[in-house]
Amino acid sequence: MRMRGFQVLLILVALLVLVGCARTAPPPPADAPAAAAQSPEQAPPSADQQAPGPTPPRRHRRPPARPKQEQDDPQPQEPAEPAPPRLVVPPPGAASSSSPAPPNRTTGCTTLLVLGDSTVDPGNNNRLPTTARANFLPYGINFYGRRPTGRFTNGRLATDMLAEKLGIARTIPGFFDPNLRLAQLRRGVSFASGGSGYDDSTANRINVVSFSAQLHNLFRYKLLIRTLLGARRAERLVNRAAFVISTGTNDMLSVYLASSNQSNSAISMEMYENHLIARVANYTQAMIMLGGRRFVFVGLPPMGCLPIARTLVGTGSDRCDETLNQLATSFNSKLVQLLSYIKYQRQIRTSYIDTYTTIHEATVDPKAYGLSEISRGCCGSGVIEVGQTCRGRRTCGDPSSYLYWDAVHPTERTNQHIANVMMDSIRELYS
Repeated sequence: MRMRGFQVLLILVALLVLVGCARTAPPPPADAPAAAAQSPEQAPPSADQQAPGPTPPRRHRRPPARPKQEQDDPQPQEPAEPAPPRLVVPPPGAASSSSPAPPNRTTGCTTLLVLGDSTVDPGNNNRLPTTARANFLPYGINFYGRRPTGRFTNGRLATDMLAEKLGIARTIPGFFDPNLRLAQLRRGVSFASGGSGYDDSTANRINVVSFSAQLHNLFRYKLLIRTLLGARRAERLVNRAAFVISTGTNDMLSVYLASSNQSNSAISMEMYENHLIARVANYTQAMIMLGGRRFVFVGLPPMGCLPIARTLVGTGSDRCDETLNQLATSFNSKLVQLLSYIKYQRQIRTSYIDTYTTIHEATVDPKAYGLSEISRGCCGSGVIEVGQTCRGRRTCGDPSSYLYWDAVHPTERTNQHIANVMMDSIRELYS
């Protein structure tokens, strides 16, 4: 009875949040099909500063809009509306990094829907007026074609590698990608935005897409899929999709560093953790209402071992900050407890990715993971550079021997280890 009461409470809270935010949610795009605009489904909550998603592609071609010239250091402003994706038909025999990988029949997963921060953002921030971008070198030097894509690493993200292991695609594109293809929509997209978190204020401070806005774009995605496939097939696709959620580090780091000089910081951090967990509960119920049934939540890494944390807190390269690591383990334990309640709902399956253990073990015993440098990133000095401060910097000779690419984000090699753990969880979700 206590478990059932908890479930009812979660659903009621989610409904209240969704209904309240739906009153201020923007209407569907003007050129959206009438059937989609009259959908009985209710849009999830959206942030005040929301970057609208793409509109359904038309049957006829439209000339692409000329992109505005990007500025190195844009002033904070409302996120610009990204141009809608175009239907792109590649010439016969053309190679593409997003082409399907060899099929993998070990699971029933054919679609990945990704939400979160820079750990899973394939370039959605590229077209936003924010400094939280990575669409310049040396980011992407080990990606296909040695080009920057907006991914905050030297190569692919863990979700890209997971998609290849599943036989879905070689990469997962961003929802704001102007070259998004119909086939890619069926295989999945990422709504993630670098610099965001479970707390919308984290994203709003730097003009990126908040988590609630990502949920609204998920709603738009579902309307688009319904238009392309029909209501029944679209519902089945979303029901069978794996939802990968990876965020929270930006929330915890920003609040901890801001409250580190306060005497009651321990109490305030515990209250903030509970606030974030409540947001996770609400967001999960919103995704369930949109058709989600299988959820993969990525836990926080050992934040005290991040090169930038070592620098700002002052522990140096010899040791990690244990207070930050304890905050990460505390949040992760509460997240695991929440997921154990959520999965008792009918037809819902959840999985937890323990990145803390993976990265901590690599930090303690780097040779076991084929690494040699674990205290600094490959870009620049490796102790403070991230994003714009990494632009044009020299890099280490062998990124595959580094745990971190910049002072925050893991290298492609580290992402590979995380993808392996994700693959094991996906098998459990579809067993």
